[in-house]
Amino acid sequence: MNKLIRILAATDFSPLGDAAVRRATLLAAREDSELLIVHAMPGLSVLDGVFGAEDDLPARMRAVAEAKLAALVQATTQTGVRPVRAGIAEGSARRTLAEAAESFHPDLLVIGAHGKGLLQQFFLGGTASRILAQAVCPVLVARCEPAGDYRQALAAVDLGPRSEAVLRAAIMVAARARVTAVHAYQGPFEAKLRNKGFAEEDIACYAEIEARAAERNMAALLADPELAGLDLETRIVHGHPNPVLFEGASDLGADLIVVGRHGGSRLGEAVMGSITRLLAYHAPCDVLVV
Repeated sequence: MNKLIRILAATDFSPLGDAAVRRATLLAAREDSELLIVHAMPGLSVLDGVFGAEDDLPARMRAVAEAKLAALVQATTQTGVRPVRAGIAEGSARRTLAEAAESFHPDLLVIGAHGKGLLQQFFLGGTASRILAQAVCPVLVARCEPAGDYRQALAAVDLGPRSEAVLRAAIMVAARARVTAVHAYQGPFEAKLRNKGFAEEDIACYAEIEARAAERNMAALLADPELAGLDLETRIVHGHPNPVLFEGASDLGADLIVVGRHGGSRLGEAVMGSITRLLAYHAPCDVLVV
């Protein structure tokens, strides 16, 4: 099973940005990982254009950022995490994180669910979507202040090629949690058939065929030598993935949801992509995107 050797955490010093650093710290302490903390701020030319070249506010902004970053590093080292590195980079969060990942080669990127104030654009909208879609490693989106290690993890599997990676990541990041693999299924064109007035008995027959296929595919997935024998629970639930996953997370009391960026087909990629974005922005707990 893979190990978290290097963890990259990004913060804009918002509450959730700093929560991302604290979550990364917990993981680094547990796994004895190397930790790099990065803060992105607008370039000097951008700030000069906003405040004027004669204004000393940009310098003061950087000084405040350096002080906040130093405090985070100090708090991190007090937990026993070493080595810890930190840096301030100029530019957008997406470019900053891409450059940091290129040189640091992290096994996990941890970001806050959103930022506030001047840097709000860095963790909302298209930028966050591109970070999730383009990151070369799993991305952990911190949506809550960490209270300790994860206890209950829901791994959303579409039973396509990425499902094994989703389960492996869930086991790696939530190493001390109970992991439940959840698959949501529907009959082919179920909603369209229902809207066109097809009999519920016919729709149920098509859905039952999908259920049996899902059971076979789930069994094949868990037969993987590295997954066999692990304490994994499974749920195969009839319904659209969005409500199924949210209801499943609530029912389990999950503090982590793990989901793949893409499905195993063009249709699966479109469906899982929309679910990934929905979870990353609206889930009741942290979300790990693989």
